Amino acid sequence: MNTATPAHPANNFDFVRIVAATLVLYSHQYALSGQMEPSFFGLHSFGGFAVLVFFAISGYLVTQSWYSDPNILRFALRRLLRIWPALAVVVTLTALVLGPIVSSLPAADYYAHGGTWQYFLNLRFIAVYILPGVFEKNPYPLGVNGSIWTIPIEVLCYLVLAVCGLAGLLKKKTIWLAAIVTYLAWYFSKNSPDLYHSIHQKRELGAYFLSGSALYVLREYWQKRPWTWLAALALLAGGLLLAKMRYTALLAFMPYAVISLGTASTPFIRRFGRYGDFSYGIYLFAFPVQQTVIMCLYPEYGFWSAMMLSMAITAGLAFLSWHLVEKPALRFKPSKNTMSNTRFCLPERINFYALYLALFAVYFSYLLIFWPGILGEDSLAILLEVESNREFQSGKPIFWYLFVNSFYKPFNLVEIPVIVQILVATAILARILTYVYNENGKKPFFILLAFVALAPHLVFYTTSLYSDGIYACALAGLLFETWICLRNKAVSRMSFFILFVSIPFAIFARPNGIINIIALVVLAAVIRIPKQRLGLAAVSLVWVTVAFYGVANHKHKTPIGTVYPVALFETVNFLQPHAMGLYPPRVSAPAIQALESVAPLDLIIKYYDRDYWDPLIFFPQGPALASMEKSQQDILISEFFRHNLWRNIPAFMSSRVNIFLVSAFAQGGFPGPTYAKNVLEKTKSESIYRKWGLERAEKALMAIHDASFENRWLLWSPLPGIILLLFVTLRAFNRRDLPALTVCGILLLQLSAVFFFSIAGEYRYLLGFFASPLALLPIYREIRKSDEK
Repeated sequence: MNTATPAHPANNFDFVRIVAATLVLYSHQYALSGQMEPSFFGLHSFGGFAVLVFFAISGYLVTQSWYSDPNILRFALRRLLRIWPALAVVVTLTALVLGPIVSSLPAADYYAHGGTWQYFLNLRFIAVYILPGVFEKNPYPLGVNGSIWTIPIEVLCYLVLAVCGLAGLLKKKTIWLAAIVTYLAWYFSKNSPDLYHSIHQKRELGAYFLSGSALYVLREYWQKRPWTWLAALALLAGGLLLAKMRYTALLAFMPYAVISLGTASTPFIRRFGRYGDFSYGIYLFAFPVQQTVIMCLYPEYGFWSAMMLSMAITAGLAFLSWHLVEKPALRFKPSKNTMSNTRFCLPERINFYALYLALFAVYFSYLLIFWPGILGEDSLAILLEVESNREFQSGKPIFWYLFVNSFYKPFNLVEIPVIVQILVATAILARILTYVYNENGKKPFFILLAFVALAPHLVFYTTSLYSDGIYACALAGLLFETWICLRNKAVSRMSFFILFVSIPFAIFARPNGIINIIALVVLAAVIRIPKQRLGLAAVSLVWVTVAFYGVANHKHKTPIGTVYPVALFETVNFLQPHAMGLYPPRVSAPAIQALESVAPLDLIIKYYDRDYWDPLIFFPQGPALASMEKSQQDILISEFFRHNLWRNIPAFMSSRVNIFLVSAFAQGGFPGPTYAKNVLEKTKSESIYRKWGLERAEKALMAIHDASFENRWLLWSPLPGIILLLFVTLRAFNRRDLPALTVCGILLLQLSAVFFFSIAGEYRYLLGFFASPLALLPIYREIRKSDEK
């Protein structure tokens, strides 16, 4: 196979195609907003004109492809690899991800509806535009992706060209030109809009495609005298306009003007596609993106704001489509110089794939035994939030709700989001461990594999419906790739992939995850390759957009925030008798009044637990301080920072150290392996508890889990990771090592956040530091290697 990446062509075609794709988006914005589309000289809408441009270019380039290698099988495969992979991705994402989110139907009804699966006829090049309940109330109702109507016609043009080539019509250029002239004459006499006052779209697009094909055949003539041809065709078009043959004038002049511009090599313009050919991605993704933005934000955000946001999201998706789907697919394009026309060569990453499969097998086996996963009270809370359409709210980050809603609600199966977590986590672990094995040797590899990646409690949390296990793995992946990219001052494809799957869980799945966005900021500042900086921006933009959508459309009824919990918890702590009675509690009167606005002070003090804030908030018979009015919360926070904290520093630090040590030594806050049965009984889930009946395996695994749990103060301890963090920070500071300092700085900020803002001594808050050696050990080994030199 032809696996080499071709050099960027020194012509203007990328520029022309991207402009045309953007013109389609611009034109559709009017139609989708319920307005009349602007027209091109009263002939076609701007979007329709852009489609004619696409077909003229396609006719030219596809004919070039045939003449370069007139083999019917290789030609068909090249066309399929160019057009189908991105189409498959956009159809699948639209039907299975976007559809259930925006449909007016319940997810179960949506997936049971035949129309959902009929939408996949688009993959057979049969245009289907509607998904059940999707965009019903938009100004342009029901249309999911109106752009795909041209795809079957494009494929038909390929087929006609291939059949004509197979029949030998293209062997002699004069014969092929005669065939094109015959079609154009027939089209003019039987279908011309100038004569019949109606447009036959399929035949018109065929005329533009064949005009592009003719221009390729005639290129050796017009390229010698391009301006002469331009002037002659302009005069012809002018004469046709005077004769009121406007559509024929456009057909006579526009294909040549577009092809002439495209084949030119204009400074700056010819470099427009150096980052990739995004035109097809823009064309495919724009319509559903625009419909979604309009559904969520229009008319409140206005026409131009909605269009610019749609354009930004579409550009990000097009970038990802090119680099993750289209460009990789094109590496399999066959050529006449290859030894085999049907043999595909896989990338040489056998170690990664083998390790990925092995890790996935281990984690998935754990899930099979403890089916449908480890579930606790936090799992129950998020499931109830999803099932009640947020009538009940768990208080979890919006991204975690969106994740569970996307993968649990359509199927009512708890195991689906858990399996997705396993897929992501094991990919990240395999990536890091493969690097360690290749660069650092077997010893560090087996240490990280045995004591971190396969640690029973990391597997336990990753196979649970808690965000902590996937957060720990994603944090390690994000920081590891940040270090690699900063060290190399470049971003590899593998790094792009790991960053893409890590960012949502590392930044948006936990409240303190926002700190980790520093990694992306530093990467953007250091990476100098424009293409890669743009890629980072695109990857980040996708998830920032998801987060923005979530925050804008799923607001918390009673947001707790980050500061209020610690201010509340510590204010109540300050009311407790201090050690040895050295001084009485000192809490300001306004703070006490704020507390008493909810419950009597005696009741509040009675339900204070120095390790957890749950009794103050969640116990039915307790003071239920979460119901405090916003104005009283503000008073409590203000008094905490103005007076109460500074009057009680010893008590505050004692409380912080206590919470931290309770967490570090894993003293509490664990979901039980068998608690899933209780959770399932309280939800609408159709998951079956212990579906596979692996009692003997469960008994053996429980013995391992119990032994690990008995010694959790040692085996689960995050302290080795914290000690390694401090040691690497010191070494990196002495060497002024920016990549290492970036990673260490983020982890130190995370450690500070956990220390100062935790209001419960739960081990899972420090699970990220247990997994941190995955990122820190390779850094330490690299520093040692440099010092030895």
